[in-house]
Amino acid sequence: MKIQIIISILFLALISANGFAQKSTESKDQSKGFYFQPEYSAMLLNDHIGNAVGFGLGIISKNDSWDFGIRYYGRSGPINPKEYELLLPVGETYKGKSSIMLGHDHGYLGLEVAYNIKLKNERMAIRIPISFGQFGAGFYLKGDDRFTPDGQRTSVWEDELQGGSDAGFGFCSELGVQILYQLNDKNEHIHLMMGATYMNTYGYESFLGSTDFYNNRLRALIGFRFGF
Repeated sequence: MKIQIIISILFLALISANGFAQKSTESKDQSKGFYFQPEYSAMLLNDHIGNAVGFGLGIISKNDSWDFGIRYYGRSGPINPKEYELLLPVGETYKGKSSIMLGHDHGYLGLEVAYNIKLKNERMAIRIPISFGQFGAGFYLKGDDRFTPDGQRTSVWEDELQGGSDAGFGFCSELGVQILYQLNDKNEHIHLMMGATYMNTYGYESFLGSTDFYNNRLRALIGFRFGF
């Protein structure tokens, strides 16, 4: 796992250095512009598909070969109906129940570098993004269970019921491949985007989420790319 982290960091540093070296040989007026890339993704978890929405935002190099920016996505509870059962220790109850159904969510924010490859068909390109950043995920009380029996904040009970580890944080790396298709041959600023991403997490663990809960997973994604 440490080797994977080192490789990810070195790869980011290498392509970043390449980009900055290229930039240093260009004048400031040669900057290409910005990109905004909203997306929907389906994450292949152990027993269900997790839904997430997010976006990428950054700058584009003059020759359209490189993207430098940030990537964010979140898998919020309202679009993920799957529930996980929390079994309480023998003799313990919460509002008279010995088990509780919990919702779950997670979020990711990281730096992203991507290399874009133009194809013979000028309306199509292949994009290879890699990102590294902060990852967090947790499990939470739902519905009437959010009204605690003693009036304390819901988060206090969520933490206590899950041994002080209702949520966990760590790092995450992602490596993907995307196909960009220019929707209109007269407008090069709007593309349809489809792709897949392989993700690894480092250091994440929570009471119900093991170290492998999100580790070594695939995300299928679709969205749009807007260039400015």
